[in-house]
Amino acid sequence: MVLYQKWVFMNSSFRVVCLGNVLVDVLVKPVNKLPPKGGLLAVDQVEVALGGCASNTALALSRLGVPTSLWGKVGQDHFSDFALKQLKDGDVETSGMRVDPKVSTSATLVLVDSKARRSFLHSVAANDDIHLSDLKLSHFHTFKHLHVGGYFLFPKLDGIPMAQILREAQRQGLTTSLDTAWDLKNRWMKALKPCLSFLDYFMPSEREVKKLLGHIQTRKAALAFLKLGAKCVIIKRGEKGSYLLHQNGREYQAPPPRTKVVDTTGAGDCFCAGFIKGLSLRWSYRDCLRLGNAAGACAVSQLGATTGLKSFRQVVSLLK
Repeated sequence: MVLYQKWVFMNSSFRVVCLGNVLVDVLVKPVNKLPPKGGLLAVDQVEVALGGCASNTALALSRLGVPTSLWGKVGQDHFSDFALKQLKDGDVETSGMRVDPKVSTSATLVLVDSKARRSFLHSVAANDDIHLSDLKLSHFHTFKHLHVGGYFLFPKLDGIPMAQILREAQRQGLTTSLDTAWDLKNRWMKALKPCLSFLDYFMPSEREVKKLLGHIQTRKAALAFLKLGAKCVIIKRGEKGSYLLHQNGREYQAPPPRTKVVDTTGAGDCFCAGFIKGLSLRWSYRDCLRLGNAAGACAVSQLGATTGLKSFRQVVSLLK
């Protein structure tokens, strides 16, 4: 108990700003096939939850005891009311959120099959309209770390603009991390390459690595990203755990804890939150990986991106 309290205390001065896509998920389970046109299929669950890589990671960080702010854009509608309430209830600071009545809030229909595999129908909406002018870069100095969540899903900041944001964050003393997402416009490496030199931690999934490089040879892929400028590469490998390679040669991999998988939505976002939490505590990279895996395991235990992740104590219990 004393050690647990010490961890929480150490975290209080480590403030994180998450930048990226904010949306509402409508989750439907199980969906093993689609009904015929004009037809109807029964499902067991339909739930509405906060979604979006950046908002998922921000909410997970807050639950892990890390003071977190979220920067992004929503519309002025029922979905934004829901999203902002969820963030407020989760103690995520939202003064950096832009509410724009000219756009609609982004939303995703998440179809989860009986094996917890997901398919998505996504409306980019407000996330397609985030501009540099929407962001308060002069406030970076009040944070310790910038995490970019869902890169590729807010295209107005692709490439050079995002590189400028990351460079400015580093100039003001922040460490930086970036988690990709599926590139709906198929730009992949063209949009990512300018950013890599300004990333302390690059955190893609295996599936995204394959699209970026054309293969998924884990160490070879990590070396390629290091050569392009990233200081540390963390590859999320799903049920195989995670892998890390640092520019100083340190290399680690960690298996995930065993857990029943209900829904893999948000697992990668919660992994990022767990890893960043470990950084805030100055844990070794190996233990940061393990904490990230444990946070991801909590996420997959329930339907919804962050529903299964409750607290730092819960995540730490999986490490035992």
